[in-house]
Amino acid sequence: KNDSVWHRLPLPDGEAPVLLTRRPRQSIGIKVSGGVVELIAAPGVSQQRLHQVLRQRYDWIVGHVLRQRSQLAAGEDLSRLCVLGEPLALRLMGGARKTARREGGELLVSGVAAGDAAGLKAILATFLKREAAALFPGRLSSLAANCRRKPSGLQLSSARTRWGSCSADGRIRLNWRLMQAPLAVVDYVIAHELAHLEHMNHSPAFWAETERLCPGWRDARRWLRQHGGGLFVLD
Repeated sequence: KNDSVWHRLPLPDGEAPVLLTRRPRQSIGIKVSGGVVELIAAPGVSQQRLHQVLRQRYDWIVGHVLRQRSQLAAGEDLSRLCVLGEPLALRLMGGARKTARREGGELLVSGVAAGDAAGLKAILATFLKREAAALFPGRLSSLAANCRRKPSGLQLSSARTRWGSCSADGRIRLNWRLMQAPLAVVDYVIAHELAHLEHMNHSPAFWAETERLCPGWRDARRWLRQHGGGLFVLD
């Protein structure tokens, strides 16, 4: 194992050290711990390929580094939850049934004891999944109306490494954690995946299609790079 710094990854607020670990018969993997990035790969993987992987996973890496730094500095804040970018104060209610419902600027949570962080996270995740299942299909349908090729289906995703995906048969998957982000960010991720219906790459033509579907995509991507890691507080 090589513990020296192999590369320094630029971040919105500085940089993160990248350690390179070589292991035989190892597919390329990435770990982020304590704000430090570890890239794991077999000895035969070229430097060019390793840098390509870092570019491809940049958003995910940056999000996790920033989240971990924030947690180390201040700990997890479970006093509020953002829904489409709007912070809602959490209020614990009595009752045995595990539910969460929105009422004005509050989210009323039942069925969890004070101090039960794991139980609270589970209820909040269920709430966000339900909200995402209600919102995402309509947003997808609206944006897809401007596409030549239509998606074949939509599924919610719990992926830890990406916000969305588009399969060769046109099935789109969207991460339910996006429900915490502003609506413009949700639309950007949807537009990104719809653009893959025409271009299964990140070529200039792909980005031109993303621009056509979502003219504000650059600001949305910047928001994800800066704040996306915080959306993973909920598992």
